[in-house]
Amino acid sequence: MTLDYQTWKNIASLPKEHCFGCAVCADICPADCIEICPDHEGFQYPKVSDVQCIDCGECLHACPALNDFPRQQALDSPKFYAGFVTDEKIRYLSSSGGIFSLLAQQILSQNGTIYGAVYDYEMPTVKHTRADSEGGAGLMRKSKYVQSSSQGIFPRVQQDLEAGLPVLFTGTPCQTAGLQLYLGQAYENLLICDFICHGVPSPGLFTQHFKALSNQDAAPITHIDFRTKAKGWGSFLNFYLDVKTTAKNHLIYAALDAYYALFLANLILRPVCYQCPFANLARPADITFGDFWGVGKRCPELHDGKGTSLLLANTQKGQTWIDNLRGNAQLKHITTPHNLQPNLQHPTARPNLRQDFFDRFPVEKWPRHKLYAHLLAIWILFKNKTREYLTNGLN
Repeated sequence: MTLDYQTWKNIASLPKEHCFGCAVCADICPADCIEICPDHEGFQYPKVSDVQCIDCGECLHACPALNDFPRQQALDSPKFYAGFVTDEKIRYLSSSGGIFSLLAQQILSQNGTIYGAVYDYEMPTVKHTRADSEGGAGLMRKSKYVQSSSQGIFPRVQQDLEAGLPVLFTGTPCQTAGLQLYLGQAYENLLICDFICHGVPSPGLFTQHFKALSNQDAAPITHIDFRTKAKGWGSFLNFYLDVKTTAKNHLIYAALDAYYALFLANLILRPVCYQCPFANLARPADITFGDFWGVGKRCPELHDGKGTSLLLANTQKGQTWIDNLRGNAQLKHITTPHNLQPNLQHPTARPNLRQDFFDRFPVEKWPRHKLYAHLLAIWILFKNKTREYLTNGLN
């Protein structure tokens, strides 16, 4: 891709700013000598046992930072669609238009399996898991603003594919690239979907933040929703975090929650996210999901404040699946949007304050430093929104 894997002995030598944390290296290692461990920022990185390592190089050959991902039946350029499901309940329970749920239903109707990110409220954290029912797939809905753990998932996907089961895999672009490199071949019974990724925040900080909220209520968390539609959909003013414990319900405006504000201020993203090679239109997945921000101006007939998806058909397979959705969704083919989402054009910009953020606000001491970190995030958000307002006002 951008690096030469012959430079390093094994994956542990890969600089942190190039590691996606997809764990494909651990899954493919024949010697089982790679452990995925958190660093001081709360992100997961591979650690190799030199005693067990057999110098086979499998970890390097499967790494999406070092190898081009295979693009099967890729279209010359993506085809763009705007749309949403006609089932109002599914649409309300989804971050935008609910298209993922339709794809999952079709896979399940063929006795297939779904792989996606779900909350583990016991930690709390987010992890990839397997579902073979609508109830299980329903847990995979919604944007989860944290990096999910996908270790151990790629081998399970391969087992299902080898058994002839239809499989839908959803994840970040780097996770979908890692899956394809792990598999090493194309499978007709595999549908891969990614989403327009802003960057993934620290799992360690996520755990510490929501543990603190649980401790505050003296009750376990039972529900987290970063994209509730309780206050509508369509702009930054609608961004609310909905958290439930067994003792209390919290509905918090995004900027007033420290973790959410830090995410929006781009201060807690994984280092590689600031130079992500997937932040463009050369997508590793068959279909890309995203919120259709600005749909009111571009497709007003599809904007009713309930959520509209932007879809990209990146391969012929993706195009075929989107065509099959038309009976259960309102879809409109559009030319390339004039104002593409930023992360379809370039990676998220790295703030200067990101350099030593986790040194100033250690993850393990989060409750002590939360207030000061939150104030910093609010200041950055205020400056960014003011600049955005002035820029839009002058155009």
